[in-house]
Amino acid sequence: MHDGAVRAETVRLLYQSPFPALANLVVATLLVAVAWEAVPGAWLVAWLAAMALATGVRLALWRAFARSGHAGCGAVLWERRMLFGVTVVGLLWAATGAAVAAVDLPIQVEGVVAISVGGMIAGAMFSMTASAAVFRAYVIPAALGPIVGFMAVGDRDHVAVAGMGLVYLLVVLLWGRSAERAIVNGIRLRLQNEALVADLKAARDRADAAEKLKQESFANLGHELRTPLNAIIGFAQSLEIELWGPLGSPRYREYAHAIGSSGRHLYELIQGILDIARHDAGILELDETRVELAGLVGNCVGMMEGAARSKGVTLSANADGGAVAVLADATKLRQILINLLANAVRFTPSGGRVTVATRLRDGGGVEIEVRDTGIGLAAEDIPRALEPFVQVGQAMAGDSGGAGLGLPLSKRLAELHGGRLEIDSNPGDGTAVRVVLPAARVVERQ
Repeated sequence: MHDGAVRAETVRLLYQSPFPALANLVVATLLVAVAWEAVPGAWLVAWLAAMALATGVRLALWRAFARSGHAGCGAVLWERRMLFGVTVVGLLWAATGAAVAAVDLPIQVEGVVAISVGGMIAGAMFSMTASAAVFRAYVIPAALGPIVGFMAVGDRDHVAVAGMGLVYLLVVLLWGRSAERAIVNGIRLRLQNEALVADLKAARDRADAAEKLKQESFANLGHELRTPLNAIIGFAQSLEIELWGPLGSPRYREYAHAIGSSGRHLYELIQGILDIARHDAGILELDETRVELAGLVGNCVGMMEGAARSKGVTLSANADGGAVAVLADATKLRQILINLLANAVRFTPSGGRVTVATRLRDGGGVEIEVRDTGIGLAAEDIPRALEPFVQVGQAMAGDSGGAGLGLPLSKRLAELHGGRLEIDSNPGDGTAVRVVLPAARVVERQ
């Protein structure tokens, strides 16, 4: 766990309550009342005024910290401020030792001094041990002052009290170190548990999203499979029962054509599913040959011209990169380009245009770009469009075709070539999809 977060929590504990600061002033006031007749009044007033000022500073720090929304990235600064405040208070308690040494105090007053200082040190064991530096800055001067004062008196009883004070100080310091370790370890464990809970929640959310996506995918897949199968079954039954008369009727030729189209669509759908499965299993292989990109692009554009023309979309190609040949699987590269062109035509309204371009890239690679003037995609929809069976944009385009396999399969086939698929799109501004092949794939350029 990051030390900054742990430190911020320890500082928060130091500023948890204003009562430790107030307790110092209350005990100091009671001590002044007890010692009023034994110690010069000017000394006591000055000492109590200094204690009140130091307490006021500590209360102001507590209030400022509470308003700051806790330490955050300023934990070190807040700890230093606390360190300064408690050091001043500790030195003021140390001054009681000077009174013990300089004034012949009644034994009752000396006892109250020892009890007061010992009690404040005991209280610090609960309020300041979150920071070893703060704890020591308060305890050591507060204890050493009276210890030295009692020892300076010089008689056996006072020296014995000073010795007991030293033992008490040693025990307190050792206990404080153990307490700080326990507090820090507890904070660290709590933060680790919180991080673990957050990770588990994120994992659960991802699993829920994946489950929802899987359900949607199977629903889409079921629809895509049922549509051509229903057509095949329906037309086949019409032929079987000679619904329109003897089989010589021209309408049966249309049915046969519809059966063939549905069968080809079903075959392509199943082939796409199998290709994705083989890629994800790591068993999809490339049959690499030399591929002229200009010829490949021209061939694919020719195959899609009919679909584009029937929709009123202008389809064109240019080769900015000149004559470029790559080492690739021609069938799979053609499959990528056909998928991208089919999507571009499908989501481009009548009167729009689709352009295919090949370009050389800095670093020696090459890209094939399909750009359209269609409906475009929102940034948050692009990752979803790359998931199998997810259909994005159909509602906006008034289109229900497609199984949601084109982009996911194209991405996988591009990666199989060591390349990648890039998508730039904005709603209403069209889409540009680029297949980027690395320099190692380029075998000739002019």
